[in-house]
Amino acid sequence: MTTHRAIVDALSHSALRGESVVLATVVSVTGSNYGGVGTRMVVRVDGSTVGVVSGGCLETDLAEHARQAHADARAIVVTYDTRGDDDAAWGLGLGCNGLIDVLLEPLPPMQAGAFAVLLEQALEFAAPSVLASVMRSSGAEGAPALGAHALFTGREIQTVGDWGYRTELAAAEADAFEALNAGRRGLTREYGSVAIAFEVVVPAVRLVICGSGPDVVPLVKAGVELGWNLTVVDHRPVEHAHAERFPGATVVECEDAIRLADAVALDGHTAAVVMSHHYARDLDYVSALLESDVVYIGVLGPRARTKRILAEMTSAGETVRGDERLFAPVGMDIGGDGPDAIALSIIAEVSAVTSRRAGGHLRDRKGPLHESPSSATTEI
Repeated sequence: MTTHRAIVDALSHSALRGESVVLATVVSVTGSNYGGVGTRMVVRVDGSTVGVVSGGCLETDLAEHARQAHADARAIVVTYDTRGDDDAAWGLGLGCNGLIDVLLEPLPPMQAGAFAVLLEQALEFAAPSVLASVMRSSGAEGAPALGAHALFTGREIQTVGDWGYRTELAAAEADAFEALNAGRRGLTREYGSVAIAFEVVVPAVRLVICGSGPDVVPLVKAGVELGWNLTVVDHRPVEHAHAERFPGATVVECEDAIRLADAVALDGHTAAVVMSHHYARDLDYVSALLESDVVYIGVLGPRARTKRILAEMTSAGETVRGDERLFAPVGMDIGGDGPDAIALSIIAEVSAVTSRRAGGHLRDRKGPLHESPSSATTEI
């Protein structure tokens, strides 16, 4: 797992063990890049790492800089410019055609824990939030410290690190919401001698799985690897051994499928898959989900089975119209057989829908893979 969730776990564990770490964060990108702004890696004192920021191209060099940052107890920004035809000056030979700024922050245990809490709150928030990080500062009296962070969730602002007189924090608030409203993945702003990077943190995908058969196991496993928030719904009482089948997921009991909304939140940030393999129960699950605000409803099984479910709902007096949220049969058409392949196809479809992507081949996508960041200077 190399997601935000893995970074949160790594920072939390370091805090509990009283171990210092160095957090590497991509704070600015121009041109081609691997994971975009907000991609992170934790470098432990023993040299081991969690996460990647470039798919392996920069990690070794960053680990060296991290060791120096830890020794100096001082945050630094390392820049990699591979836009030229020859990036051999870096001794890396990447050829990625991008400009990347990486913030390296030495974090004592308490600060590591505080930042883990901040990032966890962003992942659990009901909507995208904005995380602002100071990537350059003069260090003058009253100026924020390099590596200070602020999380903007709705009208709430939470901070970690030294924001000095908070002048730049107040100025950053307006730009944070501009970044959020524009949907940009990365944005930088300069306030005199201070530069702040803004990152839109998208909440972890919330997936409700209605059913607990053997084919749910690989679906949960794949979702956990992606850092998703997973809930498995079973009609039977939840027992300890039962829950152990789905590590990383929450297992809840829902004896009456039509009352699914009473057992688990079905809001506009949740996707759901119906796969109990019990016709009557699936009918009630589908009915409950169509009445909810979930953004995605996948139904396992043949197309004719779902048509029969919808026809019975209509005969029972329920209003069933064409619903763009309904995907039946569930999953992307990527081939393969068996539970693992089915899980992969479901994961791909849920990811595409919740990311508002159509799916398909990246070679056919028009324009860049990631939105380009913008930059500007603000007078304060």
